[in-house]
Amino acid sequence: MAHTDDRRAAPSGPIKHETSDANLSGVERLVFITLAFLACVFALIYVVYFQLKAREVRLDTPPPPIAQRLGDRLPPLPRLQTTPYADLKQFREAENVVLNTYRWVDRQAGIAQVPVDRAIELIAEHGMPARPSLPAPAPAAMPAAAAAQPAPTAPARP
Repeated sequence: MAHTDDRRAAPSGPIKHETSDANLSGVERLVFITLAFLACVFALIYVVYFQLKAREVRLDTPPPPIAQRLGDRLPPLPRLQTTPYADLKQFREAENVVLNTYRWVDRQAGIAQVPVDRAIELIAEHGMPARPSLPAPAPAAMPAAAAAQPAPTAPARP
């Protein structure tokens, strides 16, 4: 039996190997065909890219004359924001200063601006101020002819 042979024993003759097991010519051919295919694809992409780039340059519209005359000057208003995040940050910082500081609105009338947190505390302690009651509007005068006529009544239902 072949599986019971003792393979640890020293070989009797020179060490040999089989030359017919692996045929590398097919692998070499596959590598060559793959490289040739990739070279063709890259060449095609290169050609198409530059053709599309030339087409884009050819079809691109020139800037309007006003843009050429302005040069380095800014265009007329309204303009787009160039730094929206910085503008928003600056706006929020300005709003926080307004919302979180004390200042007089009208010193003679005794009207002051207080921070929002302090205003909430004051309302929680003292409640909302009462609204001034408005006088009821006076009824409009009716013309004499309308006052002399009796008011219409609804017809009786059968």
